[in-house]
Amino acid sequence: MNDVGVGNNIAANNGVRIGFIGAGNMAAALIKGLVSGNSLRDSEIRVINKNNRERLARLCRAYGVRAAKDYRELMEASQVIILAAKPDQMPEVLDAVSNLVTEDHLIISVAAGITIKSIEDSLAKEVPVIRAMPNTPAQVGEGVSVLCGSHRVTGKHKGLAEAVFASVGKVFWLDEIYMDAVTALSGSGPAYFYRLAQEMTEVAVEMGLERRLSEQLSRQTLIGAGCLLKSTGLTLKELIDQIASPNGTTEAALRVFESNGLGLLVEEAMGKALRRSEEISAAYSEYETRKRAALTRARRIVVKIGSSTVTDANGTFNEELLRGIVEQVSTLMAEGREVVVVSSGAMAAGRGRIGREKTVSITEKQVLAAVGQGLLMRSYETLFEEFGLTVGQVLLTRDDLGSPKRSALCRDTLEAMLKRRIVPIINENDTVAVEEIRFGDNDTLSARVAVLLNADLLVLLTDTEGFYDKDPRVHPDARLITTVKTIDPSILAMAQGTRNVDIATGGMITKLWAANMVLQHGVPAVIANGSRPGVLKSILEGRMIGTLFVGDKAFQGRKPGKAASGGESHDSY
Repeated sequence: MNDVGVGNNIAANNGVRIGFIGAGNMAAALIKGLVSGNSLRDSEIRVINKNNRERLARLCRAYGVRAAKDYRELMEASQVIILAAKPDQMPEVLDAVSNLVTEDHLIISVAAGITIKSIEDSLAKEVPVIRAMPNTPAQVGEGVSVLCGSHRVTGKHKGLAEAVFASVGKVFWLDEIYMDAVTALSGSGPAYFYRLAQEMTEVAVEMGLERRLSEQLSRQTLIGAGCLLKSTGLTLKELIDQIASPNGTTEAALRVFESNGLGLLVEEAMGKALRRSEEISAAYSEYETRKRAALTRARRIVVKIGSSTVTDANGTFNEELLRGIVEQVSTLMAEGREVVVVSSGAMAAGRGRIGREKTVSITEKQVLAAVGQGLLMRSYETLFEEFGLTVGQVLLTRDDLGSPKRSALCRDTLEAMLKRRIVPIINENDTVAVEEIRFGDNDTLSARVAVLLNADLLVLLTDTEGFYDKDPRVHPDARLITTVKTIDPSILAMAQGTRNVDIATGGMITKLWAANMVLQHGVPAVIANGSRPGVLKSILEGRMIGTLFVGDKAFQGRKPGKAASGGESHDSY
């Protein structure tokens, strides 16, 4: 956690303009803090509020800010956009601004329960997004705001956000996974104290005190306790001990709290708040749910199986794992789907059989491929035969799919095999190809095949759970990215080369190239762990497995197109 003081000033950012969508209490508090603290001139703030024009007018009169006539004006005039609408209004707001967002915008949301991912999925452009959970004491400059940012958020973006929220109190940074707990604590927390003061007032009235005096005493007690908390370095327990002398009145009252389970009551209340925040988050994750559900309609699927899935580190076939994948393919075909398998592993299998050194020449690699291809096909043939299916081997090079005539012949052959319920097992023709062996190309090959056959889905089975923001083998805090809409330089920068260069050449970067290739033709792709039981079945059931790469063109009348050049392939990060 990073605690940021109140000394930041957004004015240092040279004329940054802020647009507020929503004119409620939190928007008013932030605007007051920015204008009163001279962080921004009122002319640099624009506000729009569709549902309450009178509230907007009062805000403009109080602080001199400008009312934007529509979303376009606000978005074009502002660099920082603060989404201050209520959670139930967010779908409408995000839909209205989706196509107005540019890469120069910074989006900051203060809507409780709305995740960064939900906001990103609702926008047409890839932009930095910060999620904030401020609380109502921000209205008097004593708030606490907890922030978290997307992977696109830079140091400059953080500085801007800190300056905005530091104008109304203290700022902390946390990982987004803690935001529901923050909502239950500091977000809803002020109401807990007000509720306690309200109960104290009612009890005091029952004890004979006049109501107005009782409320004044309760209020001032709460205010004074807060001021003491702010000014002292004592712990909460030490502050309690200052008041609760042994066998005194305070200790007697605290014993009642304990005997009646105050701790359990608070735990239950905050737990309810946390779960409600989680429910709100889930309700706004419908974009990914819809996209995943669309996979259930996929009829033609290309499945790329990586070397580390086919074989172990010694080049020995992983027969149990492969049988599981073959069984899933047979189940999919029994459902009326068509499955094409693009398999790596020939050289790994050849090395496992003849025991060559790890570092070999191109010619020796071709020898390994020649030995391994037969072993690979024999394994597939045996396994598929158990489920009553016939396989056919198809060896391709880059040139085969680069020539219109040869690619058309290839497509016709594959179409005919699928029509006869034959499972094509496709691999690079490593015994004659040089470029493919040197660089590895099965990820790209699978993408080209998916485009060639106008497939509905490309599945890249690897040895990780999907695409992470950094190498999960090196960084324990690596975060799985479950949905990617656009593969841009920031996404590519997260991928790293393989660590298992003996079995695989390439890495996650080649899977991104493959996913990008099929996305250009409207074909979604999923990167998932091939060793996960029932992985193909789960993907085709629309479950949240692996990383889904999907664009708005997916499942919308795709046409086969010429694939672009690719690069390396195979499994590891």
